[in-house]
Amino acid sequence: MISKYGKVAIAFHWLIALLVIANFVLVSMAEDLPREARGALMSPHKAVGVAILLLSVARLFWRFGHKPPPLPTSIPAWQAGLGKFVHLLFYFLIIAVPLSGWLMASAHPQAPPVDFFGLFDATLPLGKSKELAGFGHDAHEILTKPLFLLILLHIIGALKHQFADRLPFVQRMWP
Repeated sequence: MISKYGKVAIAFHWLIALLVIANFVLVSMAEDLPREARGALMSPHKAVGVAILLLSVARLFWRFGHKPPPLPTSIPAWQAGLGKFVHLLFYFLIIAVPLSGWLMASAHPQAPPVDFFGLFDATLPLGKSKELAGFGHDAHEILTKPLFLLILLHIIGALKHQFADRLPFVQRMWP
């Protein structure tokens, strides 16, 4: 019997993962484009970032009331501890990265309003400040790198457990 995550946890996991990938693709496509064309991709990038932030906060609150399934007993204690640390770091980064981007976009003096998919203006009400926008930019740039490294390690770890250790790790989070 496979000890699986619940449907809500699985939905949060894969929806946030897909949105993070989409945002990486959007910003990669926008990188070398002229300003006007870049703006057309950065607007949905910002909206997706706000969606990632909201979903991640919802996931965190949901997680407080729902314990994850137990790990297989064959997992060494150090790996279980490392897994818990990685999950805590994921929660921090998956909230801090979009929050820092939102701060940057909201505070930048020349930035257009943060449009949430045409539904409403999602700009943070904190006034325009080059310094605050610069802080948000630096934090966004710095925190994105460990987030992607952590994603890579997460995938490698899941595949290692699945194929090298022959434990049903992928099935635990598969829809």
